[in-house]
Amino acid sequence: MDNLKLLMGRSILFNKEHSLYVHQPLMRDIVDMGEDQFNDLLLPFTLTSEAVFNGQDNGDELASKYTVFDLFFAQVEDGVYILDSVFGGKSALGVLEASLSYFLQTDNIQFLMHRKKIVVNDFVVDQAEFMKLRSIIQGVANRKDVEFEKVPKNMTDRQKGIWAKLQAGRKRKAEREAVYLQDLINYTSNGGTSYISYKEIDNMTYFQLANTYKSIMGKDSFNVSMGYKLSYKYDVKDEIKHWSETLRIGK
Repeated sequence: MDNLKLLMGRSILFNKEHSLYVHQPLMRDIVDMGEDQFNDLLLPFTLTSEAVFNGQDNGDELASKYTVFDLFFAQVEDGVYILDSVFGGKSALGVLEASLSYFLQTDNIQFLMHRKKIVVNDFVVDQAEFMKLRSIIQGVANRKDVEFEKVPKNMTDRQKGIWAKLQAGRKRKAEREAVYLQDLINYTSNGGTSYISYKEIDNMTYFQLANTYKSIMGKDSFNVSMGYKLSYKYDVKDEIKHWSETLRIGK
C-alpha cells in the first residue's frame, strides 16, 4: 500500500500490467449512494470464513479448510450459494461483481466457476490476487475484517438461551453507541480548532475523512489528558503520548 497516494486521494495500483487501480471513493459519491449500500460494497472484502462458520459445531475445521474466496464459488444447490444468506438473500456473486465494478471502475468482469477464478479486464484474479485486492480495499475504506464474538462450544440449552439474551443486549448497546457517517462528518466539520466546510468534506476521499476525524479526536484527547496531568487536583500516572503520534500514518 502506498500511504502517500492513499493520503492524497490517488487511485491505488492493483495490477500494473493490466492497468488496474483501486478507485478511492469520494464522500459525495458515498453520500449519494447511502452508507448502507457502501457497506454492502465493502462486505465482500471484510468478510471472513471464521465469521461465516461461527457457531457451527465444526466451524473451526470448516474455516481452516475454506477461505472466503472459496466460499463465493460454493453452492448449496443449483443456483444457490453458501454466501447468499450472508448478503441478506441477495446473490453473493452479484454483490461481489458490483463491488469489483465500483472499486476497479470496470464492467468487464467474468466468473470462472469451475476454475474458481475471476477475470477482470483479461486479468485472472485467483486466491492470492484476491487477498491482495482485499487488503487494498480495506485500506482505502479504513476497514478491517468483520468483528464477531465467537459462539462458545458445548453449551446446554439453558446456556444457549442466556448467551442469546446477552448478545441481543450487546447488539442494542452497540446500535445506541454506533458512530454513523453523518457523525464523522459533523465531528470533522465542527470539532476541530477551525471549521471545515461540508463542501470540502464532500470532495474528500473516505480515507481522508477518517484520517481527519482521527486527527481531530487524537489532538483533543491529548489536550484533555494534558489538562488533567497539569492540574494539581488529579494524579495521572500513565504516560501521555504526544498527539503527533496519533496522526502518524507511516510507510
